[in-house]
Parts: sequence; structure tokens; C-alpha cells
Amino acid sequence: MTDLSQKNQSPWVSFCMSTYKRPALLREQIQVILQQTFSDFEIVISDNDPESELATMINEFNDSRIRYAVNEVNLGMVKSFNRSLQRARGEFVVMITDDDPVVSDFLAEMRKLVLLHPSYSVYAGFLRAKKSPNQVEVIHRDDVFEEILNMKKTTSILWSSCIIKREVVLRLGGMPDYGSPHLADHALIAMAGSVNGMVVCNKMFSHIVKHNDNFSKFNFNFYVIGCEQFYNLMTSFIKESNLNQNANQAVIKHLSIWFIVSYFDLKKFYFKNDNVKKLEELEVFRKEVFSFKFMRKAKWRFYRKYLIFTLKKYLIKA
Repeated sequence: MTDLSQKNQSPWVSFCMSTYKRPALLREQIQVILQQTFSDFEIVISDNDPESELATMINEFNDSRIRYAVNEVNLGMVKSFNRSLQRARGEFVVMITDDDPVVSDFLAEMRKLVLLHPSYSVYAGFLRAKKSPNQVEVIHRDDVFEEILNMKKTTSILWSSCIIKREVVLRLGGMPDYGSPHLADHALIAMAGSVNGMVVCNKMFSHIVKHNDNFSKFNFNFYVIGCEQFYNLMTSFIKESNLNQNANQAVIKHLSIWFIVSYFDLKKFYFKNDNVKKLEELEVFRKEVFSFKFMRKAKWRFYRKYLIFTLKKYLIKA
């Protein structure tokens, strides 16, 4: 445990969180974070509900490491995250939602990585293909896009399973705000890692809780915006940072797999619920995405999976 008696000392890590009208999830998430075995951290919460009355619940924890503020208006997820980032004081930050629980030894393990391999931008627990469990790798800045965004090499990444140098995140302008929350976390991780490189342990320290009111299930237009703007942001960053051309291919492959997985998750969900209207909307947004030139090579992979889905779809309801 770290001595927190010096109250004016900046914490080592800031958990930067955005929340909106999910008090039960927020309470549970705070409880989970407070179980960290390494205790030199703060939780900076940005509440997007201007009429929120959660201050009483926050005060019940009676923990000075929790710093809570209500936004004057609903800023949207990305701007709300950046509001918490602006208030953070830690050397490192963890971008986390109110439904991404972390394991209790997360910070302790990240601390070990930092002490063994100082001066990198990102320290993470991601799942790496063909690597031993808990294997630690140092990834050079020039290789981050290819190693992390190529989903054949890194099969699972999550913002709440890594710590990022706050100074680097601020230099990049915070979480990218391009009109959609989709892939903004992946963009931030890749860009931050490309500053000074990153250290990755082959293990996840967090996971996403899926539930029926997930934002992404009801706002298809954000997939279209996210796909296009992620591509634009990443390719511009690659050019400005003089990264190799493999980075561009990694971005396209990442988008291809991400979109196809997202599409069929949605299709399966609405097929099970017999929601014909949403299934029709799904096809409209799918056509929009495939109208992008950089997505055209993904069509063969999509139609192959579509054929398999069509053959099996009547088994889904069973």
C-alpha cells in the first residue's frame, strides 16, 4: 500500500470517468475501483446529468480520493471524458466508464511495468495472439499501429485496461472528439503509444459489461461517423508522425474487423427481438459504411460472414 497521508501530493493515477443517469452502475464501479491493492490514485467523475442528485451517494463513500463534478449541460461522452481529464492530477490516467470493472491488482501490476520499463507513454494489459500468458513486450513507437490495431496480433484492447501518461494525452488534445464515441478509445491508445512506445502484458485487467441499454445499440449513425472520422484522424496522424505505411494498413484492417463484428452483434440482437424496423435501419447504415473507399476491401469478409449468419439465423432463436 502507498502512504496517502500527504493529501496535497498528486496521485500516481487518475481514473477519469464519465457517467450519465446510471447510479447503480456508478456506485458499483466506485466500489470496485476502491478495492485496488495499490492505493495511490484518485477517481475523477464527470456527471453528464445537470440535474443529478448523486452527490449524496458519492459522499457516503467518505473517501477524499473521489472527486465528483456535475456538468452544467450534457456534454456528450467524449467531451465529458475530457472534462474529467482536465481536472485530473495523476502522472498517469485511466479512461474508464461506469461499466468497465477492473481487477483489484490492476494498478499494482501496471506499477511493476513502469518500474521495470520507465519512460513509455502507455502501459497496458491486452490480449496478444501467439504470446504466453502474462508475457511482457516492449513495443517501439513505430510499431504500435501494426502491433496494437492489427486484431490478428492484438485480439482485445480496452482503455480501462491500460494507463497512459497524462502529459501525453493532454498534448494530443485529450480523447479525440470527431462526432462519435466509437473507436475514440482505440485512437487515443494508438496515438499515445506512438509518442514514446508502450509496454504490454498479455492479460486483460478489465472487461465491458454488456446490457440492453448500451448506447451503441440504438445510435447507428455514430458507427458511420466513427468509421469515417477514425480513418481520417489516424491516417493524418500517421503522416504527421512519419510512421511507416504498415500503420495505414493496420487502420484499415482494424476498421474492417471492428465494423463486421459490430454489425453482426447488432443484427443478432435485433433478430432475436424481432425488431424489423431496426434491422432495416441496420442495412442502411451498413451500405453507408461500405460506400467509403477504404472499406471496400472488407466486403468479401463481410459477405462470407453474412452467408454463414443467414444459414444459422433460425438457430439463434432456439
